[in-house]
Amino acid sequence: MSLPLREVAVVVVIGLALALRPGFAASLNLAAQALTPYRTCVITGTPATTTAMVDASVRQGSATSNFGTATTNNVASQTGSLNRRLYVRFDLTQCVPAIPASATVRLATFRMYVAALPAVCRTVDVFRVTAGWTEAGITWNNQPFGTAINNPASGSAVDTFGVGSPVGCENRTLNVFTTGGVVTSDVAAFIAGSATNNGWMLRDDIEGSATAYTQTYSAKDLATAAQAPQLLVTYVVVP
Repeated sequence: MSLPLREVAVVVVIGLALALRPGFAASLNLAAQALTPYRTCVITGTPATTTAMVDASVRQGSATSNFGTATTNNVASQTGSLNRRLYVRFDLTQCVPAIPASATVRLATFRMYVAALPAVCRTVDVFRVTAGWTEAGITWNNQPFGTAINNPASGSAVDTFGVGSPVGCENRTLNVFTTGGVVTSDVAAFIAGSATNNGWMLRDDIEGSATAYTQTYSAKDLATAAQAPQLLVTYVVVP
């Protein structure tokens, strides 16, 4: 038989009073994580000389050239050996305070400032890089993923997002930062030490298009803080 509303209220008040007694709080079984505030680390590619973040495009049409000091980066799809890819890496040890290996990463995203868009909505694939590279040394010919186009397979991407001017495309506005680029599981692995942080590679989902499609982003070496690439990591540390 259910209790009248007034009697229910009395029961609740008595329960709360008991819960506040010394030594009784443990019985509430509150998760410590729920009481711990989230923290956010933002790593920004500024100034141009910083090593906290590195970026470089590789260009199939200039296969032995390095573009690590370019002021813009490209992702492009075009026949005639004119595809372009973008490599980025953020040094997570630069976070202050340091993110402990035991932290739980809730969300990690990188974002880039859009300087030029293709006229159609293109899908960008994001891949975790599994071999080392340097900003001053990477080229199309020596890049970790090799020179074959459409490799690795799109299905192995850690995330995808759309870029282009048509209505409905995820990123269709110039002179703003991209959305997408969710790399939570990768960052969690880097922080925990179960994977090496070699950053990410971005490429067009379908390289070698008959029509040229190019996206342009502001690079670290543009030396404009308001347009510098960023990685945002939101995490929680359980006592």
